[in-house]
Amino acid sequence: MTKHGDVRQKILDAAEHRLWHFGFKKTTIDEIASDAGVGKGTVYLYFENKEDIGLAIMAQFKEQSLGEIEEIAHDPQKTPKEKLTEMLQRPMLTAHRRCSESPETLELVVAIKPHIQKRLQPYLEKEHALLAGVLEEGNQQGVFAVPDTLRAARTLKMMCLGFLPPYPCVSEQSEIAAEIAEIVELTTQGLRKL
Repeated sequence: MTKHGDVRQKILDAAEHRLWHFGFKKTTIDEIASDAGVGKGTVYLYFENKEDIGLAIMAQFKEQSLGEIEEIAHDPQKTPKEKLTEMLQRPMLTAHRRCSESPETLELVVAIKPHIQKRLQPYLEKEHALLAGVLEEGNQQGVFAVPDTLRAARTLKMMCLGFLPPYPCVSEQSEIAAEIAEIVELTTQGLRKL
């Protein structure tokens, strides 16, 4: 007997393969159902629509990325600076690699853009907490002097999001201005003790 999670994952796997190869616009729920070996109605038991499937694929990607970032954060062989660098680089490089391997990926990101921030917010918060932990580790070792590690972690992440292929984490002009101000402030103060 198949478990619900197995069916859901089977649908996601089929959808991911089809979306990466044929694009979001050209892919239908019928095709995803056929590729997964389930009926169209079964797909709708797990997902509201194609956008919901796309968001679930992105959440899976982000969950995998978080696992990699957590491994880096807890690596005793790396300095806090090395950890921060790798933790900020890894998601950007992975996203660029995925987009270069499948240009249709950008089509998916654009299609789900209006809903992606809400769906990925819990993952971003976990990533901010991991980054803040590394900043705190640097504070304890005397290599950083960051008074608000969570705020600094968020700012560092926001600074790096500009390197991603189209990404909707900041959409309002006032938010963009505030984040740029934070980046400038963090940059001018520096993370290292002088």
